[in-house]
Formats: sequence, C-alpha cells, structure tokens
Amino acid sequence: MAGLQGWSLQVASDVIRDGLGVELLDARRMIRAEVFRCDADHTVTVTHYEGGEPASPEILDWYYAEAARRLDVFEDGSPLPERSGWRAVGQDQE
Repeated sequence: MAGLQGWSLQVASDVIRDGLGVELLDARRMIRAEVFRCDADHTVTVTHYEGGEPASPEILDWYYAEAARRLDVFEDGSPLPERSGWRAVGQDQE
C-alpha cells in the first residue's frame, strides 16, 4: 500500500496469553497497537498504545485488514469474529 510512511507489522506468539498478536509498528519501530487472537477463549482484542506518532485512519484500516488476514482462524479452526466483534482493551481505546 502506498503511503505507509514507515509503518510496519510484526506477528508475535504469546504462550502466556495463549494466542497470536499482530503488532503495528511506527517508523521508530515502537509498538503503537496490537490485535490479539486468544485461542483459549475465542476472543479478539485491540489495544492502542499512547505516545508516539498517531496512525491515520488509512493506516488503521490497512492494519485491521492485515491483522484479520494474518490471524486467519482460531487454533481449532473456528473463524474470527467480524471486526465489529473485536473488543478494545487497555490504553487508548478506539
């Protein structure tokens, strides 16, 4: 996508929380947000972190679409909920 201006993603497994997350990184490689798929309770949570450069609506749309694509399905094959079913937690909730 044109206009990412240094934004990138990384996928991280978390055995403590029993799931997989897609993190949004700014140009300084600081984590600005995380979409996390919890395989234990079949939830998807979104956390936005304060500070640093704010992501534009275009970047966030790209990020959410990529997170859904990369997280795919829960470990047991169940589909993820639609974006409207994702739960905002923690920091700066959008």
